[in-house]
Amino acid sequence: MIRQADILPIRHFASVSVALRIVAVAVFVLVAGAVYNELHSGRIAIITDTERQMARLDMVFAEQTGRAIEAVDLLVTGALETVQTQPLALDGLDDVLRRRIRAVRQIASILIVDASGKVIVTTDPEGASTPPAAVEAMLARYRAAPKSTLLISPPFRVSDNKWNALLGRPKYDSDGTFSGMAVGSINLTYFEDFYRAVELNENGAIVLHLRDGTVLARFPHVDKAIGTSFGHLPPFTQVLANAQAGTLLMESPVDGSIRVTAIRALRAFPLAVMISVEQGRILVDWRHGAVALIGGAVGLGGAVVFLLLLLSRRSRQVEGLLDQTHAAHEQAEEARDSLLQQISERERAEGALRQAQRIEAIGQLTGGVAHDFNNLLTVVLGNVDILQRRAAADGNGVLGERLSAIRAAAERGATLTGHLLAFARRQPLMPKSTDLNGMIEGMRDLLDSALGGRAHASFSLAKGLWPAMVDQSQIELVVLNLVINARDAMPDGGVIIVETANHRLTEKNGPDGSPPGDYVAITVRDTGTGIAPDVLPRVFEPFFTTKAPGLGSGLGLSQVFGTARQSGGEVRIATEANRGTAVTVVLPRATSIPMRVRSDSRIAALKGTEARILLVDDDDPVRAVTAAMLREIGYIVSDVATGEAALQVLASDAGTEILLTDLVMPEMNGSQLAALARERWRDLSVVFISGYAEQAGFVLARGDLLVQKPFSAADLHGAIEAVLLARRGMLAGA
Repeated sequence: MIRQADILPIRHFASVSVALRIVAVAVFVLVAGAVYNELHSGRIAIITDTERQMARLDMVFAEQTGRAIEAVDLLVTGALETVQTQPLALDGLDDVLRRRIRAVRQIASILIVDASGKVIVTTDPEGASTPPAAVEAMLARYRAAPKSTLLISPPFRVSDNKWNALLGRPKYDSDGTFSGMAVGSINLTYFEDFYRAVELNENGAIVLHLRDGTVLARFPHVDKAIGTSFGHLPPFTQVLANAQAGTLLMESPVDGSIRVTAIRALRAFPLAVMISVEQGRILVDWRHGAVALIGGAVGLGGAVVFLLLLLSRRSRQVEGLLDQTHAAHEQAEEARDSLLQQISERERAEGALRQAQRIEAIGQLTGGVAHDFNNLLTVVLGNVDILQRRAAADGNGVLGERLSAIRAAAERGATLTGHLLAFARRQPLMPKSTDLNGMIEGMRDLLDSALGGRAHASFSLAKGLWPAMVDQSQIELVVLNLVINARDAMPDGGVIIVETANHRLTEKNGPDGSPPGDYVAITVRDTGTGIAPDVLPRVFEPFFTTKAPGLGSGLGLSQVFGTARQSGGEVRIATEANRGTAVTVVLPRATSIPMRVRSDSRIAALKGTEARILLVDDDDPVRAVTAAMLREIGYIVSDVATGEAALQVLASDAGTEILLTDLVMPEMNGSQLAALARERWRDLSVVFISGYAEQAGFVLARGDLLVQKPFSAADLHGAIEAVLLARRGMLAGA
């Protein structure tokens, strides 16, 4: 056993070993640092010189390319001016233009059309270098942006399997109306031939881009790169976005090599020329010198380090014995601490798991009840919808009033199921423009019920409040959680103030804060005990609570925080001991105005576009009332109860345009049915209906819609007409 008296001489001897190793490390670091500095400075100098040369060469290429494009532009502009100044002297103009472009290799043809696309003058009557599709696309760009002047199209293949692009100039009448355009077909092979003649080096590349990153011409030619947009690369996002030209190192998207790149934008045209060489090629000589320098440094430095380490060997042996003893003691201490920590962590994890299982069980039960209740409400509201329209058609006002009362009661039930589903987190986050003042006004009864007699709620809702882009049901749950927390923070009762306000952020509030912009804020204030400073950093942690066991899950503020962040906002807390707490939820402002639709307005006559619909729902009453609503609107409806039956109907009836299916069904759910149907009938449009959308693997495809139960005839009509419009537009485009 080592005695305390023996430790001092051992430590003294061990310090010699440490000193020798420090000297050895210092020698190694000095040698390595000197070698690294020499190699690094040499490499930087080579790359810097190459970048300087590439920048000068790129300027030459850009100047030459600009002149070539300028010649095309002058010919196109001259042809357009001839048509504008001499509109009646068009005979023979085709031949004149052919003679003009004959000596200009970079232009293949000139075409002048009116605003409808009718050809006025052309040097290419066969359309070999100016295909109608490319001309029509250029016309569409001018129609969409009538103030545009010069435009250059993406590249396209011509009859000889080469690439061309169009340069266009618009023609405007005296009143500023767009009346046509002149386009010149640019021969992009001309530029590749010019770049080839330069012979940059065996690994050099010269590329002509549009300013948005689309490749027009490249040498060496890579056919798959032509027409591809590389606008996401640093030359466009970092250089051209801030300057006219620049140089940088970047990874090539073609072959993955690191290249020294120079890019320059043309001043008068929406083009850029980029040249690059592989970094490895310009560093060949540098690598040879580096190998020699490193070899000499390793030999000299290694000898010195070896001698120093040899001297410390005996000291290290004794020090090793001492370290082993010390390490054994530390391992025993660490093992004990680790065991205690594991026991504590396991107890905490078991408690959190039990709490999470309770919450999940409650959520599943709540979601299931709400789903079944939504089916019942769908039947009620669907029949009320049908009866209201018939009562309105018959002029029976008394019956209409009774039906309106039934509708109002059913819609209150739908609001209740929305709250239940939001609590159970069984519905997708669907942000839309929301009037927060109206939402809070609608929650008054719910908040008063939650507060009971322990506290009183006061509302201070800002006038002229901006709409917020949020999922209303989730924000309702946020407000409810904050009010309940405020109630529990005031054991002797008091006043809880719910405020709304417009909020403009001018700078980011910390690294995780929301970006500057317009926001809408909801603040819940109480006059309770406040939050202790040591507790405040942990209030957003899941399962963390200061309430007594059984009185809180610790999920309220964590749900508030998660919903705010998921919505694109943030949460702020201001608290003072024995003075109260104010929690502010900042939410993004919506750019559109919330739609406010009166319930009775949905009984207005609806007329559907003639369409064939296949309805699938395993709930017979829901399916019956849904089919009746659709037929009332004017659609041709077939209805079945299962996915297998639906596939049989689709196979026998090729005219079905829309599949309207419940999402949650036994055996084959709506998502699986839609996937199988689309494999056979790719142009089939799909509208899903569901009491809640918690379906494993369910992702709403582009063009599809989801209608939440309970729904009205107006909801179905709006969704079906939307997908019909998109479907017929897609078929017309195809």
